[in-house]
Amino acid sequence: MQPARARPAWLIAVITVVLLGVLGGLRVWDLGLDPPEQVVPHYRGQAHFRDEAAKAHEARNRAIFGEWRLSALDEYGFWRVQSPAWVYGEWLWFEAFGVGLIQARMFVVVHGLVALILLFWLAMVRHGLPAAVISTGLMGLNWAYLIYSRLALMEGALLCWLIIATCALAQLDRRPHQALRWISLAVFAMVVACLIKQTGLLLVPLFALALPWLGLRAARQTRAGAVERPRPSWRAATRALLGGLRHPPGWAAVLGVLVLFAVLAALFFNPEYQQRLAFNAEHFTGAQEDQSVISRAAKVLLNGLFSSRLRLMFLLFAPVMLWLSVVEIVRVAWLGWRWRRARRRGEAAPAAAPDQDLEAAPQVIDWWMMGWLILALLANLASPHRAIRFQLILVPPAAWLGGVLLARAWLHRWSRPGLGRVARAGIVTLLSLCAALSLARYALWLGQAEYSAAKLGDGLEQLIGDGDLDGDGVVDVVVVGEFAAQAVFDTGYRHFYVRPGQFNTSPEIIRGLGITHMVFEDGDFVGRQLQRSTPELLEARTLLGTLEFRGRPLKVWAAATEEERAALEAAREADARERARKRELAKSKAARRAKVQAARHSKAAKRAGQGEAEAGKQGSAASKQGSAASKQGSAAAAGEPGGPAADPR
Repeated sequence: MQPARARPAWLIAVITVVLLGVLGGLRVWDLGLDPPEQVVPHYRGQAHFRDEAAKAHEARNRAIFGEWRLSALDEYGFWRVQSPAWVYGEWLWFEAFGVGLIQARMFVVVHGLVALILLFWLAMVRHGLPAAVISTGLMGLNWAYLIYSRLALMEGALLCWLIIATCALAQLDRRPHQALRWISLAVFAMVVACLIKQTGLLLVPLFALALPWLGLRAARQTRAGAVERPRPSWRAATRALLGGLRHPPGWAAVLGVLVLFAVLAALFFNPEYQQRLAFNAEHFTGAQEDQSVISRAAKVLLNGLFSSRLRLMFLLFAPVMLWLSVVEIVRVAWLGWRWRRARRRGEAAPAAAPDQDLEAAPQVIDWWMMGWLILALLANLASPHRAIRFQLILVPPAAWLGGVLLARAWLHRWSRPGLGRVARAGIVTLLSLCAALSLARYALWLGQAEYSAAKLGDGLEQLIGDGDLDGDGVVDVVVVGEFAAQAVFDTGYRHFYVRPGQFNTSPEIIRGLGITHMVFEDGDFVGRQLQRSTPELLEARTLLGTLEFRGRPLKVWAAATEEERAALEAAREADARERARKRELAKSKAARRAKVQAARHSKAAKRAGQGEAEAGKQGSAASKQGSAASKQGSAAAAGEPGGPAADPR
């Protein structure tokens, strides 16, 4: 195969500007729009409209109020412990450009643009213009990545720094005489990636193998004075590589891995980081308290090989690039099998094909991308969640491998010219359909999307007002609620997270936060928590109005002031005293009535006794009278005939 004809520099420049301009424009256009309710069908999760404010919470606090935590009682210090590079970087961004939702999103958009530019450049210098255009287009137009790279979420920054580390590794292989600078950049980028999000830890084992190998290889190449071909004997090659430890590229690469491990060890020995890591591992794998994370992950991984999650990845999340990546891996496996078969038969190894050929061997950077993709795929199969933010780590390596495969097919010298024309037509058709689908989705979304998140702050300020200044000159408005963080983002109000079962739930802490306002939707879990812990905060509150957030009505309440609560408490105590007085009065009246009734009963009983005595006396007198009458009757009866004998005289 003849080498590909060099393209004019102006053509390369035009293609680069147009492609990156379109991808950049899609990300910055109408940046205040709400993301779609469901980004990819059948993918659950609400991170795209819930987590932006949460990820920026501590950086916002520091930029506006000068403190990471606004109260010593606040238990929410989630991200500065596990993602310090993200929190400190976003804080510096806020200090430079101001605090707000648009600024937070722009922080990630810049990371996304840098990632796309670096991917384009790396593919250009490694595989040529077709690979650069296709790989960058596949990644930049992936619908899930397009939406998430517009949002103030960590994944965009994480992928950017992983691509920076990848470019440094590729340059270490390409420029061995500049090994020290590229080793330093690779280690720094990998450390930053791990400190942005713990997902970066996934590539640490692969990086710990790749960097020393490339460093020792660079040492051998620089020692020889020129880039040598690999030796046919593995033992000889191993001895040559290990001999590179005596030279700067070799020992610098090993030292770089040790530095990375030292930084990670310092994190792991932090008890708070250990808690966050354990919590995230349990959440990622779905392990319960009595389950081992490793055993749970292994079980879910085995089930995941036959699960709907795998099918959704290849059918909905990133179908084209993932299927192309599988074909590329199969192609590499076939080349390896053919090479081993020739070696077993004692035949000459197949001649090395040019890089722009379907029979070309993969480069070092291609092996790195394959390892990245396999680790990311296995990790996602070990999680029961269908979450876009977990699967975005698949996008860069899948786009790279798919783009390289199509570029090889485009430049391949086919045995028949007709086959070449069919292959190129198929590639153009496939990529055009992918681009048309993403652009159609984008246009449809633009026609339906709203600005509810961007407008929440203005609406909240109209309802609450400027508030008063406390002793430190800070507005004394403190807002809580499930979506209160989104509402206060663009305001000068303070906010605290209250989440049942996690943080800021005890009555003492809630009372100490100084809550002045609540933003509740129907069934708000923060409202339920306050009802359980501090019901007095919900008493005598005043409804200020209603805001709209993604079709959800949010009611804004003003909590009663200390004076109002004191007056309410005093009125409640006065009412309690009045009720107690009335109860005592009722008791005394009842006692008097009982006493009067008892007296009446006593008199009645006495009168009844007297009546009975009189009746007894009367009965006795009547009895006596009856007895006397009886006696008189008896005496009269004695003088009659038949009676007693008469006196004889």
